[in-house]
Amino acid sequence: MTTHRHARGQESDAAALIAAMSPREQAARMFMLPLSATSLTTAEETWLRELKPGGVILVRHNFGTPEEVRALVAAIYDTNLDLPPLVALDQEGGIVSRIEDDPAPDAPTLGALSAAEISRLAAARAGVIASYGFDVNFAPVADIAFSSDSFMSGRTFGDDPESVAADVAAYLEGALESGVLHCVKHFPGHGRVSVDSHEALPVLDVDPDIWWDEDALPFRVAVDLGTPMVMLGHLMTPRWGELPASLSPETVRVLRQELGFAGTVVSDDLGMGALAAWEPLEIVDLAVTAGNDLLLYVILNAEPAELVDHLAARVENGEIPPARVAESVMRLLAMQLDAARQR
Repeated sequence: MTTHRHARGQESDAAALIAAMSPREQAARMFMLPLSATSLTTAEETWLRELKPGGVILVRHNFGTPEEVRALVAAIYDTNLDLPPLVALDQEGGIVSRIEDDPAPDAPTLGALSAAEISRLAAARAGVIASYGFDVNFAPVADIAFSSDSFMSGRTFGDDPESVAADVAAYLEGALESGVLHCVKHFPGHGRVSVDSHEALPVLDVDPDIWWDEDALPFRVAVDLGTPMVMLGHLMTPRWGELPASLSPETVRVLRQELGFAGTVVSDDLGMGALAAWEPLEIVDLAVTAGNDLLLYVILNAEPAELVDHLAARVENGEIPPARVAESVMRLLAMQLDAARQR
């Protein structure tokens, strides 16, 4: 199976691209930003061409007819033909669906099928996603719905750690062959909490050994299989400090050093209610310092140029080391180049 691990050639090409970028251009590559409708507004086309962000995410209100979706994706690419933004969606199936012609069902239904059938359907879904021009699917969900009141109930493969881990593995076996980048989510695991992080900040307080054996198992399997991306969830983990997991350096340390993940770390939506206690630009500082490579926004809490300029200024005045941003941009570009060559 293709693992999408970064090859030396991709890193060399990425380094050459980074060397030609200004601090502002590097900062912009760390942002994945939203759009307002089923086509680009004049203002959106302007900031896409000027800022050249690393990605764009399309959500429910961006999806019209299949023809409109393909036209929108093409228009996004046209704003930066030299190094297009990654275009992403959330296509889990079921509750979280964006495209209507998805051949695969939701995760609970997939979880009742054989590994071979999960792989086949994941590959079929990825093929349809690729046909629209998307680069990234924020799936599969690797959370475990430990109880019926879990926030993730209805979006996970099930309630048993070993079964969910096997299903995540089967899904990735099929999906990663497509050339579409996939992202397992939401590390370190939302399955034990009932609070919706879109509205408030959940707390995950579980024995470390139990977490490692159960909650972390699907993520460990995904990392071993070479998942190119892992998304960090917005939840407090008291043993990892006083910041949400998505803004905590300890979360990234555990993911990289204990799980051995070398790919791209992406935040969950930084405009969600779980982070309401922090100022928008403070969130940028914390997310980058924590080790996120890609800062995802579904809900914008500041103007795109303000976000990018803030990060660039932090780098230029030395408050965030230039190497911290360059490291993330290297991962992002190497991943993007690798995926392009897989297609």
